[in-house]
Amino acid sequence: MPSAIGNIGQLVAVIQTQLSSPAELRSLKRGTASEKKRTGQASRDSEGIEALIGERVKTIGRDDPNRGRKAFRVFLESILLSHFGENLKNDPGFYQLVDDVQFAMEADPETSDMIKTAIAHLLN
Repeated sequence: MPSAIGNIGQLVAVIQTQLSSPAELRSLKRGTASEKKRTGQASRDSEGIEALIGERVKTIGRDDPNRGRKAFRVFLESILLSHFGENLKNDPGFYQLVDDVQFAMEADPETSDMIKTAIAHLLN
C-alpha cells in the first residue's frame, strides 16, 4: 500500500473527528498531537495501521466481486479498532457496529465518493 494515501487520509480524519469528543479534539489540538508529532509516534502508528490494512486486503481474492467493499471494511475495522482498542475484536457487537457505520457512510453521497477513492487506493 502506498505511503501517500491521499483521500484515505482525509477519510481517516473524518472518521476520527466523528469519533472524538470535543474535549478529545481540544486535547489533540493543544498538546497530544504535537507531542506525537515531535516523537514520531503518530507516524509510526499510521505506518503500522497501513501495513496491517495492506496485509489484510491482500488476503481478499482478486476475483471476489465484493473485493472493494471488503477492502473498505478492513480499513474501517482497523481504524475503529485503533481508536477504541483491539479488545473489541472479541465483541460480536463491534462487527454489527462496523456494518452500521459502513452502511451509513455508503448511503451518504459525499462520503460514498470518498469511499470509492479510498477503495481505489486500497486495491493498488
